[in-house]
Amino acid sequence: MRAFGLLARNPQIVLAPLLAAVAQVLLFMVVPLGGGGMIGDLTQSVVSLLSSLIAAFGLAVAIAGADEAWSRGRAPFENAYAQAKRHAGDIIVAAIGYSFLVYIGGLVGGTFGDGGSLILRAVVTVLCIYMLPAATIGGIPGGATLNVSVERVRAAPLSAVVVAAIYFFSLAPGPALIVMALEPLRFGSSILASGVVSNLIVALAEAVAWAYVALVLTKAYNDASYGRFRY
Repeated sequence: MRAFGLLARNPQIVLAPLLAAVAQVLLFMVVPLGGGGMIGDLTQSVVSLLSSLIAAFGLAVAIAGADEAWSRGRAPFENAYAQAKRHAGDIIVAAIGYSFLVYIGGLVGGTFGDGGSLILRAVVTVLCIYMLPAATIGGIPGGATLNVSVERVRAAPLSAVVVAAIYFFSLAPGPALIVMALEPLRFGSSILASGVVSNLIVALAEAVAWAYVALVLTKAYNDASYGRFRY
């Protein structure tokens, strides 16, 4: 609940995830996914990776802002952006590592069926949940963030599971629910009928969810680092 209060007092934490979400919308408009063959698969892989890195940097800026909000009660956007920019290389390495590990987890788990894929992806997500905050506010080199994340998870395993659950449930169902809510309204509104407008509304909702996740994730990382957990 404290995270909601901080977000209400520091709405600027939403800004970087919002810009990232809008950039993703524009990216998929310019380079739509689809098509077959080797070129189509390669394009899809490159665009998906680029989209993930955009989202990761937006979340990193939000994490830097969340860190200041928890410690000082305020989170100037320019300070958060400057900190994320200083650690951009480590953030990118951590984001690529996180995406790769979750992908491999799903691939290996997939040999045991869809349930196995989901379970192993969830386990990997928990173990890797602190990689991005470690790179952004922990001052950890990108290649070492996995070890640090695992250490923090071992220090407070229940906290990591809670944060990973919040991470998943805040982000995964959100866009689908919003699209379902907008669907009946499209017939009565030419504005909402526009796919661009609908995508931007979803992007705003995603940005708010990312900002909330950043606050919870940052608090949990700091608490695991210093031997306490509460939010």
